[in-house]
Amino acid sequence: MKPVDLLILGNVNVDLILGPLAQWPAEGTETLVPDMAWRVGGNAGNAALACAGLGTNALTVSTVGNDLPGQWLRGQLPPEQTRWLPSPEPTSTTAAFTHPSGERTFITHLGHLRTLNWPQARPHLPPARVVLVAGAFLTPTLRAAYPAMLQHFRQLGTEVAVDFGWPDGGFTPELREEVRGWLPFVHHLLINELEAQHLAERPDSSAAAQSLAPLLPPDGTVVIKQGARGVTAQRGGQMYTQPAPPVTLIDTVGAGDTWNAAYLHALLQGKSLPDALVDAVRVASTAISTHPRRFVLL
Repeated sequence: MKPVDLLILGNVNVDLILGPLAQWPAEGTETLVPDMAWRVGGNAGNAALACAGLGTNALTVSTVGNDLPGQWLRGQLPPEQTRWLPSPEPTSTTAAFTHPSGERTFITHLGHLRTLNWPQARPHLPPARVVLVAGAFLTPTLRAAYPAMLQHFRQLGTEVAVDFGWPDGGFTPELREEVRGWLPFVHHLLINELEAQHLAERPDSSAAAQSLAPLLPPDGTVVIKQGARGVTAQRGGQMYTQPAPPVTLIDTVGAGDTWNAAYLHALLQGKSLPDALVDAVRVASTAISTHPRRFVLL
């Protein structure tokens, strides 16, 4: 198989985005919203879209159902940059509700994501400089094989980036122990502020980054995405911050996944960590403030 710069492995699904929704409707009632979009979603799917827009030498591997949403999904990503694995389950769909504050609420049916597994995926993975493992808590069968999978990438010398998302049920003590067991294999931990605080059991991003960074390899980087406030990152005992520019929000769904793609794209182009943070914030800011979305620097 032809090597790639970036391999994306994880959850690609259909997103139905509705909003803005100011208040959750009472049972038995109906609420109208002015906006609707039907598009590729999931941590991995959003990153794949951004990579296609940025021109990254990337390949995305995920399952898909054999149904009408699955047929639509197959046609949304460049075929030369996507490897679809068949699933007997219906294609996963997420209903994403936007709110006037810019925050979002997600309701997901796992569908085909439940069947993505390591024995199925492994023969289809080309050599890569970096692998982005995305959406652990939405790919439960693959997640069970994370220890073996991460060891596999270490043996290949492939850098691992992880964005696991928010777990259904929150961060229990058992889940924290599981995730911390992954971190010695992770070169780029790419998580949002709430995830970082709950995983590290720390009250703010700086404290969370300082707590999590020693669990990564010595050259590992913890990146904590803070929405409109930008990002905080820590590598080698040094803290970095990058504010976000003020923009008019149009659609924030997938902003963090777009950030991941732009950050890894910049690093793969040989840019320094500070420059990669700048590029990623600018690309994500452009994406959430344009319609149709643009994945270019402001």
